[in-house]
Amino acid sequence: MKVLKFGGSSLSTPATIRQVGKILLASRRREPLIVVVSAFEGVTNRLLDCARLAERADPAFEEAFKHIARRHRDAVTQLIKQGRARVRDEVDALLAELHSTLEGIHLLRHCPVRALDMTASFGERLSAFIVSAYLNQKYPAAFVDARDFLVTDDQFTHANVIFKRTNPRARKLFAKLTKRHRGRVIPIVTGFIGATEDGQTTTIGRNGSDYSAAIVGAAVNASVIEIWTDVDGVLSADPRVVPSAFVLPQMTYEEAMELSYFGAKVLHSATIAPAVARRIPILIKNTFNPNAPGTLISTRSVDDGKLAKGITSVGDLALLTLRGPGMVGVPGVAERLFRTLAARKVNVVLISQASSEHTICFGIRNIDTSRAVDAIRHEFQFEFHEQSMQVDVKSDQAILAVVGEGMKGRPGVAGKVFDSLGRQNINISAIAQGASERNISCVIDTADQVRALNAIHQGFFETRKR
Repeated sequence: MKVLKFGGSSLSTPATIRQVGKILLASRRREPLIVVVSAFEGVTNRLLDCARLAERADPAFEEAFKHIARRHRDAVTQLIKQGRARVRDEVDALLAELHSTLEGIHLLRHCPVRALDMTASFGERLSAFIVSAYLNQKYPAAFVDARDFLVTDDQFTHANVIFKRTNPRARKLFAKLTKRHRGRVIPIVTGFIGATEDGQTTTIGRNGSDYSAAIVGAAVNASVIEIWTDVDGVLSADPRVVPSAFVLPQMTYEEAMELSYFGAKVLHSATIAPAVARRIPILIKNTFNPNAPGTLISTRSVDDGKLAKGITSVGDLALLTLRGPGMVGVPGVAERLFRTLAARKVNVVLISQASSEHTICFGIRNIDTSRAVDAIRHEFQFEFHEQSMQVDVKSDQAILAVVGEGMKGRPGVAGKVFDSLGRQNINISAIAQGASERNISCVIDTADQVRALNAIHQGFFETRKR
């Protein structure tokens, strides 16, 4: 059994849905499948826009709703030949339920988060139903509403999955479905959504369909989870910034997590956690180039001779430095600093501390800067009054990360990074490296971000090619 997930870009038009159908039929010949789908491309954002317009009593929500309805009805017209009237009736019923939800928001002039989740859920419910109806013309397929097995708490818009309830329900549901159809069925499951124990619709965060696929895969102990998207796999760098970037044939879970943390368009570490726990491989594939091998993410580390696996960056950051003689030899300074930042909901993305204990540098988002400085001044008001501490702020910074299992125990990796940047006259504001040695991070000016990525990519990958 394997689980395949198709994102919005794979479901953007009737033509792309037909392509998805071809992939599913070819895959089903080899082994049983469970399929998880996102909403049609762009629909989730349109649904949320509808809810906000309705909340403001803006009559434009009606036109926005009509656009969504027209798009899904057109898909039925173009994709469904057998039993079209029945499928159209089911889609119309879902659209009527969506319109009723929006009218309720409009009437109350208020959109609580539970209503936002209910509104957002229609994207996946419509797409999964239409995909299952289309596929059913060629091979038995069954629409599966994830709310029937995926149990969450009531943290609407970012609900937490209750695995001790979800896993047995998922196994039971898919086993019954398989038995009912004597093994000849492809379940088409709604991604992104779940429900509380008392049946309230929830969503599990943006890009939650990847998470849904990992949850389903872990529950049924899938042999592999395939994520089908619009790129050939995970690349060594962002090709929009580094034209010479290339597809990585395989990588470890840890490498994928490191790259995603620093902005690479890879699976987010939280979304793949259920698969990692079960050691289920994840294969990234291209819907529009299905013969490309893709990128396999697993526990296996392959020594391909390369020091680094990928290079990525995240911008729009500020570098704050807490410094002064009042820190030297004083226990608990770091604990006080990060506790007060956490209390103000300031996320720290990088930490660098000198062994002299005279400074602590840390990176945060630019928009959190004033809140962070206020929190620090309040927490260390005595030290600031005594002038034994001060805080410096450097805005418009970017973190550049070089990631790879091949860097462990290899001398000269940091030197290669610094040499590549030095040749381009790019200054480094701060450096951080964990004991795992699979990540070296540098803080640089945002203005140097593109040049830095290309310089390091050339230093690690292109020199050897020449």
